[in-house]
Amino acid sequence: MVKKEIFGLDISDYSIEALQLTKPLFGKPKITAYARSVFKTSLVKDGIIKDKKKLQDSLVKLLDSAKPQKIRTPFCVLSLPDSQVFTTVFKLPAGLKHKEIKNTIPFKAEEVIPFKSSEVYYDFKTITVEGASQEIFYAAVPVKVVDAYVEVLEAIGLKPIAFDLESLSLARILIDVNNKKSAKLLMDIGSRTTNLTIFDRQGIRASGVVKVAGGRFTKAIMAAKKITEKSANELKIKTGFDSKKDTGKVVAILQNESKKVVGEAKQLIEFYQAEAQRHVDEIILAGGSALLPSIDQHFANSFGLVVNLGKPFAKIKDPGALGNVKGKEIIFSNVLGLALRGIEKKPETSDINLLPLRKNPLLKFLPEKGDRKHWQRFFTRLAILILMLAGLLAVITTKQQGVDFYNYFSPASDTGKFVPADINLDVLDQLRDQAIQRELASTTEALAPKTMVRILPTSAGYANVRDGAGAEFSKVGEAKSGSEYELLERGEEWHKIKLDDKISGWVFSTFTELFETSTTTPAAESSAENNPEVLGVSNETKPIKIRVKENAVGYLNVREGAATSFKKVGSVPVGGVYEVVEESDGWYKIKDASVEGWVYGIYFDIVE
Repeated sequence: MVKKEIFGLDISDYSIEALQLTKPLFGKPKITAYARSVFKTSLVKDGIIKDKKKLQDSLVKLLDSAKPQKIRTPFCVLSLPDSQVFTTVFKLPAGLKHKEIKNTIPFKAEEVIPFKSSEVYYDFKTITVEGASQEIFYAAVPVKVVDAYVEVLEAIGLKPIAFDLESLSLARILIDVNNKKSAKLLMDIGSRTTNLTIFDRQGIRASGVVKVAGGRFTKAIMAAKKITEKSANELKIKTGFDSKKDTGKVVAILQNESKKVVGEAKQLIEFYQAEAQRHVDEIILAGGSALLPSIDQHFANSFGLVVNLGKPFAKIKDPGALGNVKGKEIIFSNVLGLALRGIEKKPETSDINLLPLRKNPLLKFLPEKGDRKHWQRFFTRLAILILMLAGLLAVITTKQQGVDFYNYFSPASDTGKFVPADINLDVLDQLRDQAIQRELASTTEALAPKTMVRILPTSAGYANVRDGAGAEFSKVGEAKSGSEYELLERGEEWHKIKLDDKISGWVFSTFTELFETSTTTPAAESSAENNPEVLGVSNETKPIKIRVKENAVGYLNVREGAATSFKKVGSVPVGGVYEVVEESDGWYKIKDASVEGWVYGIYFDIVE
């Protein structure tokens, strides 16, 4: 099977770049096509598309202008700016499998991102496993951001296969991911923002965005020198942080503007070194503003660390296709990182992908590859369906030939059509009633055992019921802990239950146990229903008490209302026990002398 060609596409505020690589059998990848366009006014601002039509036209021209040959393949890998992406690292038990993490992580993410899980596209990957825990890198982006790019690309015939993070793309081309000795700070200085990313042990560990970059430098020079934006930009590019070239205190202006970047970066480094007990030993510069003269020396003096300009060509063959780029290599970093992903064996899944992988509509009902149990069930049902269709076709065919199956198997009876005149109908009715009473008194048909589902105790006091077998499906109800429900369909990770006469849905199997009802009779059921002692029913209710579970930060937020969108009003320590005064949609309201508010139920244990 021929591998499809994929190019990297970097869309930034004032420029777009496309680059395609080929991977030889031996040696480094080679550039086969490249194009770049620069704009006076931005078509995209901080990752948000401002003019879709102009961006479409610009992309078509860009691909046609590629050298030494046009880019013809429709498949591409894009990056999203870090300012639009929410990232964090979760610590979870090492024994959790990918599917279990996928079911758990949306709920944990809602505690730290300002969106519901239904409002974002997200992805995650395990970056380390140590002892009893594993570190999971999580990234999410608002749905509308990705959908806008997909709409633009598909309108001109392009097919995105992955949406990457800009910081991951830069790390792929600028950092040795196999280096496990120390951490690196990647400082991407663009036009609007400076993105700070600590990369360590094959993953992003901490990140931040500072709204100070090249554009801010230019405006500061404009204001101080009272000159035009064009003149200020030229002066910035010529002088930079080089005091030998300074003729009008430009260096002092830039040093003052860069103080916020230095301060934020120092805080990020100190936080990570204290939290992870790992040393950050180098700062790697990227982005167009990293080309300012002597900026590396300025940061080296400010941080007391080794500061180097990134070297994007170290991982590829002779970049002659780019022309004379000496001194400007760094501007190709992101698009090279994207193109490098494009030549990987499985670019869709080789790293974080914020483009939801879409299944062929004709294949969406098929089980996942390798899921033997569900494939067996699928083929069994398919065989039954084929037999039913064959039987129905046979009935229709024979019916058309004049054969009446109903009369064949149930011939009409000639008896009972006439009642003799001398029969006493009242006596006949009495005899019939007596026979029915004897039948009811002497025989009671036993009910066949049924498989039931019992909901196990949960911190929320219930398990969510969804309209499909997965956490991504909508919630249709709640099954209370300790309650029992009829099992409608048994799955490996999700079970379908009958919640009530009108609602059925799926519950996560971890929160359930299956059992079979003992053989009983309708009369016995009626007796049990009317006798609470038989069922062990008690009318006495006790107040619920909950205890804060162990977590990484040692406390849990208390909010004004039952959602993460409400304001924080306090916190409760790990191990604290509180009485529940109200419950709503998985949240508990607690109250004591020190605090009153709502807490999320999954972070508590119910105290017996």
